[in-house]
Amino acid sequence: MLNRDDATEFRQPSSQPGMLKLWLTALLAGFGSAANSEEAVPAAARRAPLAVWDTTIRATVAGGYRDNVLSSSVAPESSAFVASTAEASFIRLSESGAQVILFLLGEDTRFADAPAVEQEQLLSGSAQFLKPVGTRDELGGRLLYLYQNQVLDVSDSEANLYRVLVKGHGFTVQPYWNHSLGRGWSAQLEGAMLRQLYEHELDGFWEAGGRLGFLYRYGHKSEFSFGYQFRQRLYDTRNQFDHSGVAVPNTSLIYNRHEFAGEWRHYWDTGRHWLTATKAGVLLNRDNGSGYFDYDRVLFAQQLRWRNYGWEIKAGGRLGWYFHRVQLVAGERRERSYYALDLRAEKRLGKHWLLYTAAGREWNFSNEPLDEYNDWTASSGIGVEF
Repeated sequence: MLNRDDATEFRQPSSQPGMLKLWLTALLAGFGSAANSEEAVPAAARRAPLAVWDTTIRATVAGGYRDNVLSSSVAPESSAFVASTAEASFIRLSESGAQVILFLLGEDTRFADAPAVEQEQLLSGSAQFLKPVGTRDELGGRLLYLYQNQVLDVSDSEANLYRVLVKGHGFTVQPYWNHSLGRGWSAQLEGAMLRQLYEHELDGFWEAGGRLGFLYRYGHKSEFSFGYQFRQRLYDTRNQFDHSGVAVPNTSLIYNRHEFAGEWRHYWDTGRHWLTATKAGVLLNRDNGSGYFDYDRVLFAQQLRWRNYGWEIKAGGRLGWYFHRVQLVAGERRERSYYALDLRAEKRLGKHWLLYTAAGREWNFSNEPLDEYNDWTASSGIGVEF
């Protein structure tokens, strides 16, 4: 799952259950208090834990224009497009505190005038399970699937490829253990096993590792989290490279990836209409050979969201810097950076319908000319939700 920011980070469906977790906990507490009332629940119902299902289905269709479909620095293609999206979530809440969360997302984009890329698709699915153990512990896990048919930037992990049309399937298993430390603090230890398969130019790989993180909750469901993650990536057939960028026969390429990251989500009012989300992280990528693929990546992202009166408006910005340790460009170490802005406004029309408009702009800079490109996208659409 290669992209600019990380092979496993983009559009991850696992983030959806994470965002729902605080809301689910509060809702579940409400169910629990009702169940403890003799008048509210008949005696027959009290013999077994209650279980409640909640389902949400949403679909949108939009028209728009993209300035650089291929994210190319050489021969950009611009095109109008039609994009359709469908998503569904299924949530099971139990009086015992156990939860099951299923999430599905599908996207399809059709370009009207881009000969190299007529269409892009994305399909993702996740299943999350969690069960309280005692009063301070929680055991759970996630199963993730991702299919991509998209143009992605793979220049951070490949030798001679920059942006390519990627077709592939990813499968991830993530067990975890969460322990409450008291006073709003909790710690979480999780493992991960990823299998990535590609259909064309890119080589598949296995990736395994773990993460130790800490979370602090306060105020109006605001939270601050940070952690360290290590993953090792083993490619199926790729060779190591020497300092000059030449493949070394009869070798196997392995990446060791160390990441330190933190996030601060703060609600600024009791009604939780205003939210800011700040993310920052450092990734250290090291190969098992000459270090040709070694680089340090620094990321920073900021988002502002306002939600009230049927409106939801989000504005965000992302900054990224890549510092390669061995690769050279005209005698200097290869360096890259990018800056991206995005804006989305959505208006609910009654109980089920909505209108939205969105726009994004990205700039890429480097001392390697093939790394440099710019892009912008704008679209508007209509949606329905049940």
